[in-house]
Amino acid sequence: MQLTHNTTMQTITLTYKRLPNRVNYFKQQLLHKDKEVIVTAQRVTPSTPIVINGETVLGDNFNVIWFVFTGLWYDIGKIYNLNNEWTGYYCDIILPVERTDDKFEIVDLFLDLWVSPDGTYEVQDEDEFETALENGIIDADLAEKARNALNNLINQVKSGNFPPEFVKKFRTELPRES
Repeated sequence: MQLTHNTTMQTITLTYKRLPNRVNYFKQQLLHKDKEVIVTAQRVTPSTPIVINGETVLGDNFNVIWFVFTGLWYDIGKIYNLNNEWTGYYCDIILPVERTDDKFEIVDLFLDLWVSPDGTYEVQDEDEFETALENGIIDADLAEKARNALNNLINQVKSGNFPPEFVKKFRTELPRES
């Protein structure tokens, strides 16, 4: 079974919180929503591009299809380059999402995981995580939960159980350049 979703112009607002007090609001194109998952699309401008083996796999104006599952400690971004070629998955370690019908909120816990199409992976932003812990921005209990979430995600990648079937089967037309 292949899930196909046509892009519509319906939007949803993502409230993105980065501890201790950074808050950003992003209007994203809503592709799918049910009680288990919200799927959105957006073009991104990362603070720092991600380069793996000399190739930019996440950069300015890349398309991302975001999958935010209820109750999970991570989200999944399926990344497409400027030629709409899939480059891999970017996963933020987050507090489980809070959501309403027209908005949802993510609290980023600093740790991230890049997963390449061949299943290799790289942990991102460990330095930011350690700095946040040292400066008391996150406490030891929350840090342990974030590390456990990251380790569980890595174990899913290693065992071949990543990404979830819903993500594998989800198909959509990518947003066009405006």
